[in-house]
Amino acid sequence: MKAVASAMLIVLSIFGWNTWASDDGQTRNVAQYNLVDNTVGLKGFDPVSIFPEGGGVALEGDPELFLDFKGVVYYFANMENLNVFLEDPDKYEPTYGGWCATAMASGQKIDIQNDLYYINGRRAHYFVSADARTAFIENIRRLERRADRNWNRISGEAPRE
Repeated sequence: MKAVASAMLIVLSIFGWNTWASDDGQTRNVAQYNLVDNTVGLKGFDPVSIFPEGGGVALEGDPELFLDFKGVVYYFANMENLNVFLEDPDKYEPTYGGWCATAMASGQKIDIQNDLYYINGRRAHYFVSADARTAFIENIRRLERRADRNWNRISGEAPRE
């Protein structure tokens, strides 16, 4: 199964899926993202896994089940999660380039712990600590607006809806 999935992803890459995915007219500044080796997002964790449809718990992705989405490589725990991501990638990508949401509200890029997250509607926020998560949730409207503004200033990207 993994070999088939890897082959499918290679075919998608060769025949332009990555080009199609990148051609939505939205500015994307991946140099500002929290990436491992300048490519891998979420430290290799599966971006769908924290949502109910992905199981609701942070899971490490399999490097053989990967997708390069607009310059960021994501690993997936299983083929189902990869397919779910393909249906609505903007929903599953982390906010603020994968940096701590509370820190971004202060204009800082601070690394995250993948098991510390909060889903607000269609937005997946990650955090450096449990205290940062609690502080963000308690003041979510104000801090989310500030983090959105700071992310726009840092990356040039509009906030995810």
